[in-house]
Amino acid sequence: MKDYNLGLNNILVSLAVILATAHGAGAGTLVFTNPAPVTINDFGPASPYPATITISGLVTPILDINVVLNGFSHTFPSDVGVLLVGPGGQKVVLMDGAGGITPVSNVNLIFDDEASSGLSSSAAITSGSYKPTNFFPTDTFAPPALAAGPYASQLSVFDNKLANGTWSLFIRDFSAGDSGLFSAGFGLQVTTPEPAPLLLLGLGLVVVAACLRKRRSR
Repeated sequence: MKDYNLGLNNILVSLAVILATAHGAGAGTLVFTNPAPVTINDFGPASPYPATITISGLVTPILDINVVLNGFSHTFPSDVGVLLVGPGGQKVVLMDGAGGITPVSNVNLIFDDEASSGLSSSAAITSGSYKPTNFFPTDTFAPPALAAGPYASQLSVFDNKLANGTWSLFIRDFSAGDSGLFSAGFGLQVTTPEPAPLLLLGLGLVVVAACLRKRRSR
């Protein structure tokens, strides 16, 4: 009986550790980047077209995703359109027709559904966080076919999908006379949900029950 009680105590301690782990677990954000520059050619597709990031090894779906564009410079920002296509074919226009005629230099942008506002169609673009903003919904980024519409307006279109695979960023200049650059490429901030506490609790209870049955059968 002494050995039985000692074993039971050890099992209960292990279960407490499982529960503590479940309680303390939180959603985690992983950052994936492609820092290679993207040249925004005058009146046409950027180079490269698309820029890509490949993700592998994730086992939980996307809870939230933000997109970072680094080092944006352009002499006529409203010419520029940016499209993100996920591994499953979902598509969101991050920006198109924003920023008016005011040149920008080395601006860093985060596109986030939870940002307080989108970009302006006329005011100068400054570094910060913005909702995806598309002032020209009839623009198309195709060819290639992967970049053809229709396009979503929110990054939540990627929620509950696995992030594994190739993410493609298509950038076009839609009007003649100006050019620019994303000097440090782009990145993805991928948030995945916490492990389910009830699942971990259930697993712990199954382990305890199995051990008790085994000991009682001796």
